[in-house]
Parts: sequence; structure tokens; C-alpha cells
Amino acid sequence: MKSRAEVRFRAEYDAAPVWSAQAPGRVNLIGEHVDYAGGLVLPAAVDRYVAVAGAPAAEWELRSDSEAGLRYVQAVGVVLAAPPQRCAVEADLPVGGGLSSSAALLVATAAGLEPGLDGKDAALACQKAEQQATGVRVGIMDQFASALGRVGHAVLINCLSLAYSYVPFPDDLAIAVIDSGQRHDLANSPYNARRDGAVAALGDRVLINLKPADAGDEPLLRHMITETARVREFVDCLRAGQRKRLGQLLNESHASLRDDFQVSTARLDEVAQAARAAPGCLGARLMGAGFGGSVLALVESAQATAFSAALSAPVLICHTADGAFAQTGVT
Repeated sequence: MKSRAEVRFRAEYDAAPVWSAQAPGRVNLIGEHVDYAGGLVLPAAVDRYVAVAGAPAAEWELRSDSEAGLRYVQAVGVVLAAPPQRCAVEADLPVGGGLSSSAALLVATAAGLEPGLDGKDAALACQKAEQQATGVRVGIMDQFASALGRVGHAVLINCLSLAYSYVPFPDDLAIAVIDSGQRHDLANSPYNARRDGAVAALGDRVLINLKPADAGDEPLLRHMITETARVREFVDCLRAGQRKRLGQLLNESHASLRDDFQVSTARLDEVAQAARAAPGCLGARLMGAGFGGSVLALVESAQATAFSAALSAPVLICHTADGAFAQTGVT
């Protein structure tokens, strides 16, 4: 992928790039709608990438298939105090597919501009850059996973303290991302109301310290508390090899997102149910903000082709990957 970005740079600018880098997309295995409340999340970097090639220039330029790309690249440069660059981008990571292509673009740019940067610092810089580029108070999970993912592992992140650890992920399990065909427009959906309501229900309490009984009759808070508990159990099941329970936890997460957090749709419910009935599927849930988008499923790798063929919706089969700033010394 890096070589494709370099080829595009040469073709666009008739010159050689000075640097090139790539960063992966990510999926969040479990831990939805808890990151902005300081909960636990379990993302994994996946083997679909955004690559950037660049060189110093008089002003910021970008050759990309995404019209929004320039403001992301420039925002990273501003945060890292880098001089203006002209850049070219290539990707096999679909835009709008729920795999965080924007975070991958940011992290790839940071890796090219400052490859020796600490991975956590890179993620924080890219979070700041995305907030500046979009005006949206995005969380840290996407940039963190793209920067610090590790092949064969998921990344358990405490979104309050930013402490993280790697959790082994089975080589013979695939991560399927199923496009529901229903685009989500968060600006014109109840998403912000859900988020604001959840944060208000939490108040000044620490989410990771709460028990289900602490939710009372508040469904938004109940989702966040039980979802955080599901993350902990999911990690335990990965370590113990309890695959059946992994799938059940995904299904329970979907039900909680549907019934308590109320971010599912009839189409997402339909796709999740179809995925569960397909060959090799352990479990499935909606992924991301909801109100459309994609469904995530865990699938036995040996049956991934049969799984994809059984669904009428487009399916992207992914496996874990290293992040752009992967550190082998962290356990």
C-alpha cells in the first residue's frame, strides 16, 4: 500500500516523495458508546490501510480520492508543527464503512511526518487534529487502535486513564464487517441526544466502578454499565478460549444497544440476525454510532467464504494487524 501511495505521488507531482507511511483501519470488537464516558473498549487494528506519501512544499496540497482529506492531513501537520507538505493518498480501506478511515489517514500522516513519535502521543495528536478538522469532540479509540494495534491481538483501552494492554486474538477467527446499506447521518439523528443523555445520567461517577444495580431505571446508564461488564467478560473469554460465549456477548451487546441505548434500526437488526444464521458465525452486533452503518460478526476463518455467500449484503473479511506505531514491548 505504501508503494501505491509513492507511485501516485510520482504521477501527480512528477517528483519523488521524501517520506511514506501507512496506518490500518480498526474495528471495535465490543465496548460501544462507552468511550466518551471513560469506559473500557476493545478495538483491533485490521488489515485494510490508508497510505500517505509526501514531501515538504510551499503550501499544503493533497491528491486523494477523498475531498475531505486535505483538512485532515493539514490538521495533523499543524498539531505536530510540521512545515507544509504536498501529499498523495492511496487506500484499500473503504470510506464510510465503519473502519475509521479518517483516523487511519491521520495516523498515517503522523507516522510519515514524525515516525519516532511515541504511539500514545501520536494517537493523542491525531485525536486533537481530528477535532480541529471536524469540530466534533471525537474520542481516542479510533486513533489509538490505528496507532498501537498489534497483529494477533486486540487492544484493551481504559478510556479514562488511557492505560492499555494487548489481548491475544485467535488466528482462526475472522472479523466480518457487513454493510447494512443504510447510511447514517449522525448530525440529523438522535445520536447527540443519546450521548448527552448518557453523560448526564453518569454525572460525576466513574463508569468502570459502577455495578448494574447502580443504573436504577435509567436505560442509557444501564447500557454503559452492562457494556463495560461485557468488555471485561469478553477479554476473559478470549484468554480462556470460550468462543461460544464470545458470540453470546456480541448478541447481548446488540440487544442492549437496541433496547437500552436505542441506536439500532430495523435494518441493522435484520442484518445482525441474518449474520447469526450464516455458516461459521459466533455472534453479531451493530457497530459504531448506530442509526445505520455496519454490523460486526465474529466468524470461523475456515467458513468465511460460506458466511459471505450466505448474506445478501456486502461483507468485508478482516484480520488483526499492526498499528502504525505498534510497540512490541507493551504487554
